[in-house]
Amino acid sequence: MPLPSKRNPQDIAHSLEAWFTDKFKHPCSISDVAIPIGTGMSSETILFTLHHKGLAEPMVARIRPSMDDWPVFPVYDLGAQVKAMQLVAARSSVPVPNIRFTEESEDLLGDPFFIMDRVDGNAPPDMMPYTFGGSVMDDFSPTELRELQRNSVNILAQLHAISLDGADTTFAAPNSDNPLQRLLEEQHNYYDWARSDIRYPTIEAAFDWLDANTPTNPGPTVLSWGDARIGNILYDRTRPVTVLDWEMVNLAPAGIDVGWMSFMHRFFQNLAVNYGMAGFPDFMLPADVLADYVAAGGFNIGDLHWYEVYGAMRFAAISIRTSGRQIAYGEAEQPDDPEDLIMHKDLLIKMIS
Repeated sequence: MPLPSKRNPQDIAHSLEAWFTDKFKHPCSISDVAIPIGTGMSSETILFTLHHKGLAEPMVARIRPSMDDWPVFPVYDLGAQVKAMQLVAARSSVPVPNIRFTEESEDLLGDPFFIMDRVDGNAPPDMMPYTFGGSVMDDFSPTELRELQRNSVNILAQLHAISLDGADTTFAAPNSDNPLQRLLEEQHNYYDWARSDIRYPTIEAAFDWLDANTPTNPGPTVLSWGDARIGNILYDRTRPVTVLDWEMVNLAPAGIDVGWMSFMHRFFQNLAVNYGMAGFPDFMLPADVLADYVAAGGFNIGDLHWYEVYGAMRFAAISIRTSGRQIAYGEAEQPDDPEDLIMHKDLLIKMIS
């Protein structure tokens, strides 16, 4: 469920006009303030146009969610997102938004935010999912779908090739001799926070499976995008034009991103099939994703299935938090079986069986 906006577009315009006028030291005005529908699962995005000195600049404000209003994550570090994008821009050709300003104070918009230049492009939607139809992907030929997949996976290979030597990576978790164990501990902590006092046997069974089957050679630790999926990429047809949403950035083995990208399509495809729709059954197949990743220069991560299960577990833990928020806002009812909040419960059980 997207984060409900409690901000008034007109108030935002007035606040930003004064803020930009102070920044540039000349008069500025704001128009076309819009809050996109279907965005903001863990933060809030504001679109607007900045007018000054004859320029009309399309921009985006990314605002930290209120930490008192059912946040998806217990810590939301805007600075980490900014530093990650700046590192990617400086050390790779991966397209990321140009960061214009950051504001740490809560005085202006109620929460800290940063400002990016807006990039034109289309992202496959989450709601309703692109596998349900109604997106630009509907008229893609099989060749174009294959190209979209290759280009998307190539983004991961480029990110993972970034040299971290001498880079400031303090925005991410510290490296360790056993990075997968560190990540599992982080996810255990997140699950305990998200579940409150409710137990979810399927998620706990997934943790047991992951502990019992942890790869012994995960490869080098790389800059991990975290939320690596096609819904977070803007495209010009099949060409990526910018990579968005860095709130889950971390240091991790490369398989974490590859498994997440593969699993997230599997999740949306499974939803489509459950509702009697065809979706895109030949898109983002695990073996193809891994082959494309290696062909693009990525690491041979070995057992992709483990990383897909990790992604499925992680998404399940996030789902119980976002579903709980939906219940709190009166948009859904608490089911008799709390595990019904996990939309891919049957898929996760199948993956670990």
